[in-house]
Amino acid sequence: MELGSIIFFLSIIFNYFLIKNYKSFFLKKIADTQYSKPQAFHKFPAIRSGGLTIIIFLLFFSIFYEDKNNYFLSIISLSLSFFFIGFLEDIKINLNPLIRLFFLLVLSFFIIYYFDINVINTQIEFLNKIINYNKLCSIIFVCLCLLFIINGSNFIDGFNGLLIIHALIILGALYFVDIFNSNNLFLQNLILFFISILLSILFFNFPNPRIFLGDSGAYIIGVVLSLITIQVSNLNSHIDPFFFAVLLFYIFFEVIFSFFRKILIDKASPFKPDNKHLHMLFFNFINHKIKNRLKANSLTGLITNIIYLIIILPIFFFYKNPLFCKIYFFFLLIAYLLFYIFLKKKF
Repeated sequence: MELGSIIFFLSIIFNYFLIKNYKSFFLKKIADTQYSKPQAFHKFPAIRSGGLTIIIFLLFFSIFYEDKNNYFLSIISLSLSFFFIGFLEDIKINLNPLIRLFFLLVLSFFIIYYFDINVINTQIEFLNKIINYNKLCSIIFVCLCLLFIINGSNFIDGFNGLLIIHALIILGALYFVDIFNSNNLFLQNLILFFISILLSILFFNFPNPRIFLGDSGAYIIGVVLSLITIQVSNLNSHIDPFFFAVLLFYIFFEVIFSFFRKILIDKASPFKPDNKHLHMLFFNFINHKIKNRLKANSLTGLITNIIYLIIILPIFFFYKNPLFCKIYFFFLLIAYLLFYIFLKKKF
């Protein structure tokens, strides 16, 4: 807990330094000073430095742990790799979406293979047989899980606090699950570290942003949520995997739903950005009610996560019940679709 407090205050100071020096040669490349545009969501210059803060303090955090296991090194390796890909976007070096996806996939494949990252149990019998008896299928499965969460994190990172608060809720849930089950001290310290870092960024991001996560920050959060969830799940095999699927539902289902929506309904490329994601429609709904884009931006992130938190609370009372976890997962699927249809009809 002491280390978490130290990291939090050091990160606050670091972020404040970045904000005050946004005009410097390096930082001006990731600064957004076009806050006077009608479509802008901020009142002051803001910098896309969230990823930079996370990666610097992740490396700083590693100094305190001499016995670095494969799991921790895999987080650092994937975070660094994806940070550099995302940072290219942050400094406006735009990669073709397919090329970016290719690099993400290749890097994921080799790092997952090298560190032997795997999912032990999915509670789906035929899938367990495939990933437990075929190394290549296991790597591909973990790659897909990772890419879904990473891209989902990037998808929902567009409104003040939306992704950061969402990640904090998930990390908090994973922390308490581990405390009352496997009680892995290193894992708990790692989770507290990321919570501290995200709180320090949230301080400058919500409700009035001076710092954005950027693609690099969203990618790292996706890596962290994926690998920590896999680790907590593997350490607690008595907990149904669908419990963890419920925790991550909004992030990964946003990717799956958007992919098929664009192909089947919009007749467009699934890699082409659009403004029809759930949180964007919800923003339009809130903005229509209050007629204030800046407030609607922050309220979108806040209310979305309040709804999410309320919805997932029941699962914590029955997270060791496989049948309840599976039924609740499909309940969320139906709830998401109904809410999306409701908003789509409005806008």
